[in-house]
Amino acid sequence: MTTNATALLPYEAEDRLEDEIRSSLKDRELEIYQMMSWQLGHSDDRGAASMGPLERRLHGSLLLAVAQSLHGDYCIGLKYAISVELMYNFALIHADVQDGNTERMGRASVWWKWGPSQAINTGDGMHALARLSLFQLCDEGEPLERVSKALEIVDDAVLRRCEGEYLDVAFQERTSVSVADYLDMVSKRVGSLYGASAELASILDDDFGVERRTALRHFGESVGIVRQLVADYRAIFGGDDRDPVVQGRIISKKKNLPIAYLFDTVEDPSILRRAGEMYMQRVIDPSRIAELTSLAADAGGREFTLEQIRSHLDNAEDALSQAGIEEDVRSKLMVLAKDIGDVDSADSLSD
Repeated sequence: MTTNATALLPYEAEDRLEDEIRSSLKDRELEIYQMMSWQLGHSDDRGAASMGPLERRLHGSLLLAVAQSLHGDYCIGLKYAISVELMYNFALIHADVQDGNTERMGRASVWWKWGPSQAINTGDGMHALARLSLFQLCDEGEPLERVSKALEIVDDAVLRRCEGEYLDVAFQERTSVSVADYLDMVSKRVGSLYGASAELASILDDDFGVERRTALRHFGESVGIVRQLVADYRAIFGGDDRDPVVQGRIISKKKNLPIAYLFDTVEDPSILRRAGEMYMQRVIDPSRIAELTSLAADAGGREFTLEQIRSHLDNAEDALSQAGIEEDVRSKLMVLAKDIGDVDSADSLSD
């Protein structure tokens, strides 16, 4: 991750966050905690300690960077960052069960290694640990009102993510989904935890008003939306070398922005019939993904998706301005936003 290139975070910040996440599982010996450690990339397949992590700590890094920019000290946000990262991994474990993903970042997913029942237990345990990490702040002198507000922010984000996951699954069996409905789903399923991450950094200052907090939440949500739209772009227009999770989402008829745009805008009945036939099957034939890509490209899906990525990047910058973030800090946070969104991986946006 190139977070430190923004000069917002000291180089040791990400290592410090990883150490804190490891510590949240320290001295817990039941195998369920080994499963959590596996998910986080902190142990190998024999249970031995590994330096990991497998997933970039994007939510936590966003929180720490906003904390640094607002308060001049990322350390005050570390325990809050642990909570959002554990919540994110709770959601990933459950999503892998729901989607039948046998791999996560190149190795067996928790449910594939230990079974769906134990994966559900592991995910639920992570959810509980995420909340406990916030409650423990009271023992460290944090005001109860601040901890209570943090719990409200995190719980609201998780509930919105669950709403997004519900919509993602519900859209699966629909032949078509409108662009507006798809973007609403993404804002919930992906944007919510990024929004919570940015907002949590703001509550560390009791004088930070509701309007500025809301603006920072919108900043984080926009960053999350950008990340998903870039992933959508790469899934359809990035070539045939797809991650198994991405390939699985396409085959299982999970929607993405280029496909929503295709059904929303194309009027030619022959094209709609060809695309509709694929989504009326139980699963999409992998050999027809290239045809689907061609249809989406011909409909203008490539240009529209890039346009939406740019638009949501603009939304992110506008939100920072509304939050009263000074221009020099704003530009550094936008470098981080583009890094989290993996914007450089989408052609025509790397400039």
